[in-house]
Amino acid sequence: MFRSTHVCLSALTKRTHRVKVQVLRDFPRFQLLKGQVTKVKPSLMRNYLHNFNGAKYIINEEHDVNVELLKLYQARELKLEEDRQLHSKHQEMETQRRNESQKQSVFGQKKEKSSKEDKNGLLDSGITIEEVKIPGLDI
Repeated sequence: MFRSTHVCLSALTKRTHRVKVQVLRDFPRFQLLKGQVTKVKPSLMRNYLHNFNGAKYIINEEHDVNVELLKLYQARELKLEEDRQLHSKHQEMETQRRNESQKQSVFGQKKEKSSKEDKNGLLDSGITIEEVKIPGLDI
């Protein structure tokens, strides 16, 4: 007579079922950025993202996606990727420089600095303890 509206979902379905959404605000807690189109759990969408117009469901790709927001997100991601690459190159150069200095110190070799570098360097200026005169201190 009446059909049951209760649906029994398996544990596998609960783990794998996702809904497609477009994020309308940044959610750093969930690592979601404004304009991003992604698949999330339905409970996350219901309980957090959909509240206060934070995200919208995507049912039809052509009509539901806000293209302007998507382009802004893609430009933001491109800039972040360039920054990451620049940072990784800088880290790599620092690591190489440290390795070279460690190799030199291990083998007892020291680079001779030019007089220009000595004048510009504040920490490694070549002043020894014998040259420093401190009143009241007899060495």
